[in-house]
Amino acid sequence: MQQLIGKILLISGIIFFLSACVSGSSTNSTDFDRRQAAKARVELGLGYLNQGDTALAKLNLDKALSYAPDYYLVHSALAYFYQRQGDTQRAQEAYLSAIKADSQQGDVLNNYGAFLCAQGEYSQAYQQFRQALDTPNYYNQADTYENMALCASAEKNTALYRQYLDLLSKQAPERARALAKIAE
Repeated sequence: MQQLIGKILLISGIIFFLSACVSGSSTNSTDFDRRQAAKARVELGLGYLNQGDTALAKLNLDKALSYAPDYYLVHSALAYFYQRQGDTQRAQEAYLSAIKADSQQGDVLNNYGAFLCAQGEYSQAYQQFRQALDTPNYYNQADTYENMALCASAEKNTALYRQYLDLLSKQAPERARALAKIAE
């Protein structure tokens, strides 16, 4: 019986020690990657948003912001959230925060350009698109040329539309053909 009690006490002591180690290490900020946690929350938030659960989407995006308030990805996701909600003022503020956090993210610049185009701010949109194209390590040029062509079409600027459609056809001919069919 004493052996059983001794084993229980030993196991209890080990569990207590391990739980103290775990709780002690979780408060150490070097063991917690705030950006990685923020990125995971952004992915969760966008997943919920795509499922139509705006409450859980916002909850996760807000948690991401609390983990990494200076991370461009969080602000970019918030911009998309607000844009989907029709809150153009907050969307614009979030896009500007994302660009301020990292002005070398071509995807953010491209998305902001598309947002501006939808607001009818064509010249500012083209400026963002050009900045996206000039960003080092930006590999989605076709997306930007397509957005530029769509923006020119929305603006009813036929010359610009043809110019950007031609640039798109050099990057992604099948997308250019599909876009041209839609425009007809």
